[in-house]
Amino acid sequence: MELSARTAVVVALILVVAVVSGGLLALDFEAASYETATSATASSGGANVDSLPPITDGVLVVDAPEAVRDDLTAALVESFAERGMSLEPADAREGNAEGPVVVVVVDEWDPRWNPVAPSGTVTWRAAFDVGGHARHVDTALSGGPLVFESTDGPDLAGSVEASVESAGTGVVSRPAYRAHLVGVVADATAEQVVGQFSQR
Repeated sequence: MELSARTAVVVALILVVAVVSGGLLALDFEAASYETATSATASSGGANVDSLPPITDGVLVVDAPEAVRDDLTAALVESFAERGMSLEPADAREGNAEGPVVVVVVDEWDPRWNPVAPSGTVTWRAAFDVGGHARHVDTALSGGPLVFESTDGPDLAGSVEASVESAGTGVVSRPAYRAHLVGVVADATAEQVVGQFSQR
């Protein structure tokens, strides 16, 4: 009888651990604080920028790991909208766009999750061109110096190179930590790109 009671307790503990572990893997839950360090460098060039109309909409292309691409795209759309710019997601870049285009490329997505002390690193680039010119976006994403040459009227193009390291302390589920990283990347990108637009 004693053995059966002991076995029941062990089974109950295993079930509790399984439920808690499953919840931390699947549920969006956090009770944590974060230390986040973001680094970003932006550059831009333009022609006749005083003649550009207000930049309020455009196309967004996101090149990121499949596991986070949709969530990052949605977060970027939201972050840009909060700063007054409406972006329409597109699956891929196909030559010149008809208007402003923003392209975000994630080079490294390295979340090191555990439930009490997650940490992670993301490195990414962004490029934008108000006129939608593919050659300016390609140059901006190349990692070399931005050479702006436009004979197509008023235009503004630029690039952002950024990285973030973020560590949490507390109880954090895996989806919650991923959402945290996605949000940090989206907000930093929108802040830098829209900041370049507002400086024209």
